Amino acid sequence: MRKISVILLCALLSAAAFAQKKPFTVQGKVNGTVKEGKYVYSFYIIGEDMVLDSAKVKNDRYTLKGSVGQSAMMTISHRRYGPDVKIFIGPSARIMVIHKNSLKEVVVSGSKENLAYNKVRTSLARYYNKMSEMDGAYSAAMKSNDRSALKVIEADSKVIYDNMMNDVYPNYIKSNPNSPIAFAMLDEYIGGTVDARKLEPLYNVLSRDNKNSTEGKRWAKLLATAKLTSIGTKAPDFVQSDTSGRPVSLSSMRGKYVLVDFWASWCGPCRAENPNVLKAYNRLKDQGFDVIGISIDSDKKAWIKAIKEDKMPWQQVSDLKGNKNEAAMLYDVDAIPQNWLLDPDGVVLEINLRGENLADQIERLMNKKS
Repeated sequence: MRKISVILLCALLSAAAFAQKKPFTVQGKVNGTVKEGKYVYSFYIIGEDMVLDSAKVKNDRYTLKGSVGQSAMMTISHRRYGPDVKIFIGPSARIMVIHKNSLKEVVVSGSKENLAYNKVRTSLARYYNKMSEMDGAYSAAMKSNDRSALKVIEADSKVIYDNMMNDVYPNYIKSNPNSPIAFAMLDEYIGGTVDARKLEPLYNVLSRDNKNSTEGKRWAKLLATAKLTSIGTKAPDFVQSDTSGRPVSLSSMRGKYVLVDFWASWCGPCRAENPNVLKAYNRLKDQGFDVIGISIDSDKKAWIKAIKEDKMPWQQVSDLKGNKNEAAMLYDVDAIPQNWLLDPDGVVLEINLRGENLADQIERLMNKKS
């Protein structure tokens, strides 16, 4: 009798969960910001699922529809890669999006989540306006091929962007710990790499209701995983095969400073970063520095071809399971490139070092440690 009751309860819970999935509608008015007959594209993520959609602009309007069981942030753009706008959808929601001077400049109505995010959008606009003011100078520098001016503008833009990220999102979460969009703000702030140093203080200020929610429990798991590979912890060991099939363990590289570098042959940003890693390797290899590359590839030929093309002489391993790479899952890698710098004892010194001055960053950390 007890077993039947449990089965019945599970069935009722499943039915309730299914019943909670309700349709939503997003109606947009583009006001000429997207040409007639062109498409707008959207995506949102719930749990592990990404939902993609598109809608044709007709009579200056578009409509996006779907069904969800919980609130989610939707990103809308008129190019597959380009300016976008973020809104919130939810069960039974009817959202109106009015685009003004550009697709990105909007007025959104239709839910408490969007009313809350309108305040965030206002704060973000101050920073975006500052960055937009640099567009003219950047275009002029591009036309005249003024590389020194370009570097200054890019550096200034990065400062503004970093200030925005470190101001708007953390301050909103701290001031609104029970907000229905707190987790979306966390997601925007943390990005693809979950850094326990950034996440933990913000997770700790969340309300009890938010922490006990489905999303709250998911973020608690992300935090626990991030702590396993955070700065000051001993990096988890793994064993994967090199290009000849020989098993190689991370622990076999103890005694050296090691850059644990996750990449893939198909990843453009990874391939663009490889020359910086090569430069660091060549400069520091005689000072006790080494690299181990872990590829998220599933195609062995493509993996080996990329290694040869990018002239990477350091240790390369993979289990060729693609996005299910076991080392990547152990380190909770959900975006690449990602890397961890370890000291000779295998302790994490820093996370996600990159850029043209990569060698300088690594050497500075090595000298600080010694």
